[in-house]
Amino acid sequence: MFESQDNRMPTTTMIRFARPEEAGPTRNAPTYTDQPGLRRSTAVTYREGNPTRIEKRRQRTRVFSEDPFRARFGKRLPTGMRQEARGMEWRKFIATYAPSALRVESMTATRRAAGRKSYELSITGLRGNTGTRVSITAMGASSAMTQILADHGRRVEVLEFHQYDIFEATVTFIFAQHETKKIWAVGFGADRDLSIANALASAAGRLHG
Repeated sequence: MFESQDNRMPTTTMIRFARPEEAGPTRNAPTYTDQPGLRRSTAVTYREGNPTRIEKRRQRTRVFSEDPFRARFGKRLPTGMRQEARGMEWRKFIATYAPSALRVESMTATRRAAGRKSYELSITGLRGNTGTRVSITAMGASSAMTQILADHGRRVEVLEFHQYDIFEATVTFIFAQHETKKIWAVGFGADRDLSIANALASAAGRLHG
């Protein structure tokens, strides 16, 4: 009356999950738009608190420091960078580790599926003297900026990463490499994403000129 269990044909259900990359090789490709009116911001991205009377006295007598970042913000530089920057005056420190030719002026993010984010950036110094607006989808701010730099022939490989909150802003220190050249760089920003983007921009400036 009924077939035996052994005579039944086995059935298999296959579930195939679509991958975003299969929709086309250029779906997530970044777009670059010139912004002729974009100028480098002169806004300060970090602000010191009001120093006490004792702190003011110390600042007057301390022109150079073993650690210029600690002298200004009370936090130590990463070990390798601290050894390099030993005794530097603050202006020389910034001129050395945060070259001003390339800078991310603004960066916003919108969450997408599968943990990805869409970023909108305004960058000065990326393509000559004009500003550039960039739209890109990536897993994070670091991967987004790394791809942007690579698209313009400025590859950066991060070997070490250090990030601190300072007052109303964030600072990021990275030890980066391209081929055999290795350097330290620093980036400031109003939030962590903008800070790492500017640190990568500083690294690209030091590695590629």
